[in-house]
Amino acid sequence: MQMRTITKTLLAAAVLATGCNQPTRTAEKPAVVNDPFDNVLAQKAPPAKTLEVAPAPAESVKTANGMMLGKIYLPTGEAATSAMLLEKSMPSEVQANKPFTYEIKITNIAKTKLESIKVQELVPGTLRIADATEGSVDGQPHMVTYNVDPLSPGQSTILRLTGTATQSGALPTCLSASYNTALCMAASVVSPALKVNLAGTSDALQCDQLSYKAVVTNSGSGQARNVRIESVLPDGLTTPDGKAVANFDAGTLEAGQSREFTFNARAAKTGAFAVKAIAKANEDLVSESAVVNTAVKRPVLLLTKAAPEKAFIGQPIAYELSVSNKGDGPARNVMLTDSLPKGATIQSISDNGRADAAGRVGWNLGEIAAGATKKVAVVATFSEAGEMKSGAAVSGDCADRQVALSTTKLEGVPAILLEVTDTPDPVRVGTETTYTIEITNQGTAPGTMIKLVATLEEPMTLLSATGETKESVQGQVLTFAPIGSLPPKAKATYKIKVKAAKSADVRFKASMTSDQLGRPVEETEATNFF
Repeated sequence: MQMRTITKTLLAAAVLATGCNQPTRTAEKPAVVNDPFDNVLAQKAPPAKTLEVAPAPAESVKTANGMMLGKIYLPTGEAATSAMLLEKSMPSEVQANKPFTYEIKITNIAKTKLESIKVQELVPGTLRIADATEGSVDGQPHMVTYNVDPLSPGQSTILRLTGTATQSGALPTCLSASYNTALCMAASVVSPALKVNLAGTSDALQCDQLSYKAVVTNSGSGQARNVRIESVLPDGLTTPDGKAVANFDAGTLEAGQSREFTFNARAAKTGAFAVKAIAKANEDLVSESAVVNTAVKRPVLLLTKAAPEKAFIGQPIAYELSVSNKGDGPARNVMLTDSLPKGATIQSISDNGRADAAGRVGWNLGEIAAGATKKVAVVATFSEAGEMKSGAAVSGDCADRQVALSTTKLEGVPAILLEVTDTPDPVRVGTETTYTIEITNQGTAPGTMIKLVATLEEPMTLLSATGETKESVQGQVLTFAPIGSLPPKAKATYKIKVKAAKSADVRFKASMTSDQLGRPVEETEATNFF
């Protein structure tokens, strides 16, 4: 009798239960099984194991508006120790063959997510559920299963159902539920990827420092670990410390993170060099940059200096200097210096050249492009004879220093002046007059083997002759021994004293020759004897 009372209470209150041992099917295909409802409807007590439908009594109440409300905490029946709250709301009285609605609410009261939730409803054969595709053909109780999506802690879902009772009488239903809880962890699936870019010097001179910048980026997802960058330099390029490889450790790169590295190189020769960078990381990650083509060039200076092989003292001498770039790169900051011989007096300088107190002339030629030429000139005079040797030098950025020499033989020019004067003039017959002969070297070189010859006319009587050299007399002709050398600006003087023998218009003649003269220089002095 006590067993029957419990069963009725469960049915009338829409008892909520768990752990039912009945076979289950989904709502699309309800299962038809033997059930304790047959015994209940027949006013018989069900088997003892059927009554073990809940770990604790379900709570149910009847409201004033004619609804029955029931709930149960699963699996213990106590909220504090359970994971799920199962609630049901349905009319306490329905009409036969008239649809009615009811709700089932499932709430996750645990601190973990509930998975694989199934709510099973044991209904009599006289109840048709609108969502079920099959009913109870033979009028036997059957189980309908509702699959519920996973519920996070505190989350609820409501099943709204429509049923129809096919006959009058009791309409018992019984709910049960099952679920799974799991310790779940989600590992991130990542795909790190490397991308390396290289930029650097495209054109340079051989003496320039070549600069490159490598940027490595984790272009994928997740971490790229133990990232390394390497640039194997081509033959002819080395790092400033002489290494053939530039290495960098980029460490760990987060997704989207980049790191930048710079390195320098020097060229041992000219030419075209292809430089690239390779980035590597754990998990066989590799990226290769595009090639940076670097053209290394070099200027080659050629200096020439033109000057006359022979010149004369006091004559302007032009030194012409030419600087050509025979290389394939520009020559920058080209400086040219010409050191003139000692004793030079500068007359002019072209192209804004400047001279210092030591006789050096300098030009700032700036930049000379490959294949180009620049010319300058300086004009100077000299006051002494001799071999005048001078040298010029040119230098420029990345260009070897070049020198050029010149030698000019400077000679003097003897310019001998012959002058004859008489004192007194006119001359009274029987008295004397003196002819003075002066030989002056007005040139810049000594006069050598200077020979003087004086010729007297008949009315003249030779009295005496003096001078630089000894004379010999033959008739009216006086021949003086040659002067071996007469320096520049020097003078030789001869005096010939004669007596006027008779009245006449006479002529005194002097003739001079030297090694430097091609023919005699003659001078005649007229004297009046009265």
